[in-house]
Amino acid sequence: MTTIGFVGTGRIAAALVAGLCSLSGSPKRICVGPRNADTAADLARRFKQVTVANDNQGAVNESDWVVLALRPQVARAVIPTLEFSPGQRVLSLIAPVDDAWMEAAIAPGRLAARIFVMPSVESRIGPILLLPRDEEVAALLEGLGTQITARDRREFLALWSVTALIAPYYGFLASSAQWATANGVRADTATAFAAASFHALGAIADRPGAASPIALAQHAQTPGGLNEQAVTELTGGNWFGAVGSALDGILKRLEGKR
Repeated sequence: MTTIGFVGTGRIAAALVAGLCSLSGSPKRICVGPRNADTAADLARRFKQVTVANDNQGAVNESDWVVLALRPQVARAVIPTLEFSPGQRVLSLIAPVDDAWMEAAIAPGRLAARIFVMPSVESRIGPILLLPRDEEVAALLEGLGTQITARDRREFLALWSVTALIAPYYGFLASSAQWATANGVRADTATAFAAASFHALGAIADRPGAASPIALAQHAQTPGGLNEQAVTELTGGNWFGAVGSALDGILKRLEGKR
C-alpha cells in the first residue's frame, strides 16, 4: 500500500493531490500536513484517500513517499526540523533556488527527484518535469501529464525558468480579449474566443511529430497576410527579444547569480 505525504498544501500541491486521486490506480492513501488548514480540509472532504496529519512530522511519519511543496524561504526553516526514515523517498516541488542543502537536510531519507508540475496537473495535462529520471518516480506520476526528464541541473533550471511565462501568457490572452472588447465584442465572447484559439494552437504544437514552433510560425504567415503583419510589428517592438531578456533574469535568479 503506497502512502504519499505532503509537507505544504498550497495551490500546486493541492492540484497534484487532486490529479493523483483522479487516477484509476490512485495511491491508497495521501496524508497532507495542516500548514494550509483550509486547503487540507477541503482535500480531505473531496477525496476519500486524503487524511490530514496533526503536523508536518505526522505527514512524514505516515508516508512511504514525501512530497516537499513549500516556498523556498519557508523550506529553509521547516525541512531541517523534520525527521525522515532511512531510505524514505522524497520528491521536491520547491523552486530550485539555492537548494544544495536539501539532500543533507532530509538524510537519512533519499531525494528521489526534483519535480515541477503546473496547476493543470489536476486535469492530468501539462509537463511533469523530472530530475533525475527515476523509474519509481515515473511510475508514481504516470498518467498525470507529459513526463520530461532534464539531462542535468542546468537544463532543469532553464526549463523551470520558462514556467515564469505562465502569468505573461495569461496577460497576453487577457490583452487580446480586452482589445476585442474595446472594439465592440462582448467580454465573455472575447475571452472564450481567445482562450479557445490559444488552446488550439498549443494542442497543435504538442501533437506527436508536430513541426517545430518556428516552422509553425512560418507556416502561419502567408506573404502580405495578417499574421505576417502582426509578427513584423511585434518584432519591430522587440516583443520576442523581451521574452528572452526576461528569462535570462529568471535563470540568473535560479542559479543564485542575482
